[in-house]
Amino acid sequence: MLRVGLASLTALVTLALGACAGSPPAEAPVQPQLSTAEAAVLTDGQLQNIAAFRTGFFERDKSYSNAARAQATDRLAKLEQQAGKVSQAAFELELARIVALSDNGHTHYNLGSIMQGRYRAPIRLAVFGEDFYVVRATAPNQDLLGAKLVAVDGHQIAELREAGRSLWGGTAAWRDRAAYNLLESPELLNALGLARTTDRAEYVFATATGPVKRTLVGDPPSEARPFSGPPQTISPTPIPLEGATWRTALDPAKAPWSLQDWGKAFRWRSAPEINGIVLDMRTTNNADMKIADALKMFSDAIDAQKPTNIVLDMRLNSGGNLLTARQFARTLPERVPGRVFVLTGPGTFSAAISTTGYLKQAAPDRVFITGEPVGDRMMFWAESPPFKLPVGLGSVSMATERHDYADGCRAYSDCHRNVKLVPIALPTLAPDIAAPWTIDAYLAGRDPAMEAVVAALH
Repeated sequence: MLRVGLASLTALVTLALGACAGSPPAEAPVQPQLSTAEAAVLTDGQLQNIAAFRTGFFERDKSYSNAARAQATDRLAKLEQQAGKVSQAAFELELARIVALSDNGHTHYNLGSIMQGRYRAPIRLAVFGEDFYVVRATAPNQDLLGAKLVAVDGHQIAELREAGRSLWGGTAAWRDRAAYNLLESPELLNALGLARTTDRAEYVFATATGPVKRTLVGDPPSEARPFSGPPQTISPTPIPLEGATWRTALDPAKAPWSLQDWGKAFRWRSAPEINGIVLDMRTTNNADMKIADALKMFSDAIDAQKPTNIVLDMRLNSGGNLLTARQFARTLPERVPGRVFVLTGPGTFSAAISTTGYLKQAAPDRVFITGEPVGDRMMFWAESPPFKLPVGLGSVSMATERHDYADGCRAYSDCHRNVKLVPIALPTLAPDIAAPWTIDAYLAGRDPAMEAVVAALH
């Protein structure tokens, strides 16, 4: 496994790329040629999807500002004029960009549905800070584990990052968590003019021994191809369908407790280092066990252990139902005489943010948000099911009800009923104790947030 160097190494890699930096591909992107019949089918399908998109999503979603809605309307009209003249990948990516103009984390095109039918490179990327690192790879590419992505087919990471952020709404950190869909797919990069062909691309990485250029050939679409999202990717727990050919940057034997046992959504452990216990909640929905049973398990553990301090880890929790853990969060500080630390990060989203808010509000002076900022703002839109497009696998998540955690929805009539009835009103949900998860800490098997908790208590 190779560790990534610091900023100086990245600078050396950029110099090594020479004239390629920021330059277009040497050749124009190659687009597939269609027969007349194939073009007709493509045109009809794209027009059907645009019509359904307008009525099923665009006219119902409430998260666009007036200016963003006007821009989206114009781009949708232009896309309609291009129906049948652009590839299906390019068409779906433009729809994703139109959705992303809402700048709302819950309002997004399902990029996984686009990725599912496209070539995908035999690596998996994760974000630390603003950079993308290889955290899983097939055996022939295991020397790339821990390496930092620098460029693809001559396009520098700044351009690639900007392209990825254009496909997803919300904060920059939340957008970056979805960018792997683009960066791991030569076909999707090709559709945006960022790769020369659909099935392979030349990737450049920064490693501890210097820059590495490698042409990665994408795996074709297949039901046997392993899939994972950001939380599962960073855990060294094997992913279904990976088999023996995949390797992880993080040695499973070195993984901190917080990244172990991916298949378990609810766990707890005794933590003598903080004179307390750690509760791990990876969803606010039913999962491998019912959440009601999980919360009882947590309560029983508190009763039995009688901890002085508690840590609630919400970093891998992307949400669910904000009602399920609300009362548990609001009463948790009453259960201990000491302090409560809630661990958060960019993956703390939706109902996980609500749960964090209720917990912080319950005892602001004894509850310490630790880690990195949550994955959304103090005001966002949510609360509607995804809308399925009629042709293909595409779907759009939309938002029709406001959440205001800065002022408790006092100034708005369009707030979600449950947060209107039991409001959250906090000046901020920013970390009280900053403890970002860096690539160096990750590869070493360290957990910076837990280290910060220990330091704060001692």
